[in-house]
Amino acid sequence: MRNSKKAFTLVELIVVITILAILGTIAFISLQGYSSDARNTKRTSDLGNIVSKMSTEAATGRPLMSFVWTSQTNSILTTVALGWSWAEAKAISIYNVGNPNYTSLWVKEEDFKDPTDKHYLIAVTSLVGGRYEVAASLEDGAGSFEAKVEWTYAPRANNVFGTDNTKSVDTSNNLVVVADTAAGFFRKGDTITDDAGVNTTIISKVASDGLTLTVWTWGIFDASSVINLSNSEISGLIGSTTTPLKGTPVIDWGTDLPY
Repeated sequence: MRNSKKAFTLVELIVVITILAILGTIAFISLQGYSSDARNTKRTSDLGNIVSKMSTEAATGRPLMSFVWTSQTNSILTTVALGWSWAEAKAISIYNVGNPNYTSLWVKEEDFKDPTDKHYLIAVTSLVGGRYEVAASLEDGAGSFEAKVEWTYAPRANNVFGTDNTKSVDTSNNLVVVADTAAGFFRKGDTITDDAGVNTTIISKVASDGLTLTVWTWGIFDASSVINLSNSEISGLIGSTTTPLKGTPVIDWGTDLPY
């Protein structure tokens, strides 16, 4: 009797297995890319929602500092000056960095965390009505990460004014009246210097017009002085936790990462 059963040859099986392996690899890579894109979409959405909640709650009178839950010393920039050459500005009433205070933001913690179960970072400063940064680490699709930052904080340089910006000096009241070009630039607590870069003093008060500055030291400025910050502000509020960039400011789309 003849055997009528048919079967695949070894070569055919190898070909089929090879094709399946190739298709599986392609599918795996595609799904991996989709997963990273989906995680990044959530991260970006979360940052936007956190910023929106911060704005909403701040409008009700809740202080920005309340949105930071726990201080993260690894992410605090010891070199943050915020215009203060004599301070590291670590005081919680001035500057702080940490995980979001989900209770203060009125959101559920499990809904507003990185998909890898890490916390995003919030940095806030109480100066100038309050400024903030909110940061996440996005996947770049190649196995690495890059920072994503939402912010209202903008650093100030110490060389903004190159010509005379002093209109008059009232020595009896220790007041320096600055020309209109400097309106709103200087803040209480700033360390300022003259155009020679020799004499410095600290601003103890800024009038509502943003022009009249009360300073601690009398007699170092005159009506022809150029007033600038003694130190430029650093370019961020959140310090990188990654090596070798640890301690450097986290900037948008940078490799210095918040976590």
